[in-house]
Amino acid sequence: MMDFLYDLCGKPFGWIMRLIYNLMNNYALAILLFTVITRLILFPISYRQQLSSTRMQRLNPKLEHLKKKYKDDQKKLQEEQMKLYQEENVNPGGSCLPMLLQFFILFGILDVVYKPLTYILKVKESIIDSAYTIVEKINPDLAEQGTSLRQELIILSAYHDDPAAFSDTFGTSLSAEIADFYDKFSLFGVNLGTTPSWHPDTWNSSAVVLFLIPVLSGVIQLILTIYTQIMQKKRNPSMRSMGCMSVILYIMPIFSVWFAFQVPAGVGFYWVCSSFFSLIQSIGLNLYFSPKRVDAIYKKQEKKMERKYAKGKQSFSQRMMGQMQTATDAQKKREENAEKAKNMSRSELSKFQNQQLKDARARMAEKYGDTYDEEDSDSGKGK
Repeated sequence: MMDFLYDLCGKPFGWIMRLIYNLMNNYALAILLFTVITRLILFPISYRQQLSSTRMQRLNPKLEHLKKKYKDDQKKLQEEQMKLYQEENVNPGGSCLPMLLQFFILFGILDVVYKPLTYILKVKESIIDSAYTIVEKINPDLAEQGTSLRQELIILSAYHDDPAAFSDTFGTSLSAEIADFYDKFSLFGVNLGTTPSWHPDTWNSSAVVLFLIPVLSGVIQLILTIYTQIMQKKRNPSMRSMGCMSVILYIMPIFSVWFAFQVPAGVGFYWVCSSFFSLIQSIGLNLYFSPKRVDAIYKKQEKKMERKYAKGKQSFSQRMMGQMQTATDAQKKREENAEKAKNMSRSELSKFQNQQLKDARARMAEKYGDTYDEEDSDSGKGK
């Protein structure tokens, strides 16, 4: 399952990374440019997320009022909150989407860094399998470290140590490409296929660079977390949370450090770049969304929504909220009907169930534009 997920995410990003690598001629610079491109692609979503977050902050006093008003009735509280979100055209789960997309990209980068022979050099699978067989013969200890993901990195490492052993498998042309790529698959002289360690055998310059990548990822995430929380409190001191985003904000710095120590340095470097650009973007959007500008955006959106309402259109979040409300109303109706049926006699229950069936048929006919004749339904029943 995980291999399928890596392949699904890796193929499109591998194609993009190959184009960027051919342009930059250095893998670290290719990752940096790839990060910039993905941030630009995700920017419209981040923009809407920030705007939605600002609106959620403004809604917080109303939400707090609802919590106090319906503190003893959680079901009613959820209904009223849903109505408020629908009225204000706010999606409370919208802040989670960019983070989910970020993880999707991360899986792609992970696969690309693990498989540079496949994605960057376009080496055939049969040649890779043959090369790994050679690794198993000349360096069994190194081969034992291999998984389905790490095989290509191990081949690169073994080839660097003993190029002659692979001459028949790779040939002259491919051997030259692999040797050239290995030299450019680096950051400050450190191979990006190497996994950082808490306790390296030797604390040389390479070990220090590898160690700093996870640390930097955690530090930048921590700065981003602190900055985000400060801005939230500044805009709305009474605000307590932002849904799933609040939890993610607090665990991300720790996760970043742990994660970057588990994967090749290339993935950790991407995570550092992505976190840094996220911080810059967050600062920029917070400066952009001044109270005056937010009010102007809201008024513009309200006029746009009024025109949509006139045409009978709804936004995606409104459709989602409407479906959630419909499901809640249906559940409430079922519970009410179940309560009514408890004290009915058998004949009353039969009539009640028949009436429910008729009502359901009528609703279905109305939904699909058909006509429903109750008399025809009754006569058909008796046949």
